[in-house]
Amino acid sequence: MQKLYHSISEVSELVDEEQHILRYWEKEFEQLNPKKNRGGNRIYSEKDVLVIKTIKKFLREDKLSLKGAKEQLDKFLANQNGSNTLFVNGNLQDKNINQSMGNTLFTNSAEAQNNTLQNEDIKEIHQLLKDIAGYLRQ
Repeated sequence: MQKLYHSISEVSELVDEEQHILRYWEKEFEQLNPKKNRGGNRIYSEKDVLVIKTIKKFLREDKLSLKGAKEQLDKFLANQNGSNTLFVNGNLQDKNINQSMGNTLFTNSAEAQNNTLQNEDIKEIHQLLKDIAGYLRQ
């Protein structure tokens, strides 16, 4: 059975980031807003963990600035929350289709639409999409 909430130490290990970084991202990204338990400790939902993984990808792998990461996160979450579709290989696909991703993932950004992803990136995105699809089914 999967846990509904995770502590900051668990999330820190899960995403391989220090706890102080997670607290900093919480201040910088309004979309990251973990709840607190009665003791005042942060409790992260699966959605919070997915947001953190997405932020990490934008900052660490894509090397975006904070401002750029905020803009991309807004677009990413709007696309995830606003519809049941993703851009896959340039075509709109149902979110539940996550087995045949192909070699290219497109976002709303013109810059990203022209970039072909490496196999490792595709595997990470594929896993992230599986996580998102699992969360949305709950």
